[in-house]
Amino acid sequence: MVVSGISSKNSAVTFGSQNNPVSKFQIKTDNGTLYVKEFTIKDAMYDSKMYEMAKFFTDNFIYNTNDPSLTQYKNPENFEKYLNMLDKITRYYKDMFIEDDGNLTALQARNAIGELCGAVITQTFNDSHSGLSDDKTCYVDSLAVKKKYRHNHVGRILMDKAINCSKDVYTDVFLASDNLAVPFQVKNGYRVMDYNNPDEKEVIDQINKFRGDYPDYITFMDKKITKDKEHKPWYQRIVEKMHKS
Repeated sequence: MVVSGISSKNSAVTFGSQNNPVSKFQIKTDNGTLYVKEFTIKDAMYDSKMYEMAKFFTDNFIYNTNDPSLTQYKNPENFEKYLNMLDKITRYYKDMFIEDDGNLTALQARNAIGELCGAVITQTFNDSHSGLSDDKTCYVDSLAVKKKYRHNHVGRILMDKAINCSKDVYTDVFLASDNLAVPFQVKNGYRVMDYNNPDEKEVIDQINKFRGDYPDYITFMDKKITKDKEHKPWYQRIVEKMHKS
């Protein structure tokens, strides 16, 4: 996760929007309007901005799960460990922007006084740990909404905007949902992956070798976003690639 600098492909392209830009928009909620805009690689190069978003996601993960590997950080005695983890996660997100293939989309929603209240990051599925990848699959890396603004469709709107801007690039969407969030994802059209299906099982097992939180705390979910029936399911494409290698 060490940031070694900006890759030549990114520095040569732009410090502005990605390949699939999203115009600024607003979300009306019971607690006021949220103002949404892209978070770009230019923003990511500011340590304070990157740290703010990483902390927003990290705190959401910690306080919205039953996974003891994360809930331990709520204990004040583990504050130093929390800070170390947050530093690693900040570098992880920064690397993500540096290595962007051009299709990463990050959106932030802020209230009238500028507080970060919601955020989402999607990118091309490329899991460096498991070695699995598919350039036609969108991976929802992170999604979080401040508690005060939940039940206003903020999470759904952010995720849909991030995915729809690149719908001509991807055929499928994949995500690893905390078990507590599965009902939310089902409402938004996501399917719980079938562990009894051999292809799906092979993909799940390969990813979980390096995660270890399935199925106790994480549920793998997906959704087809193309209407073209000729496209094979994303997990089938990955299994075929695995068997060829």
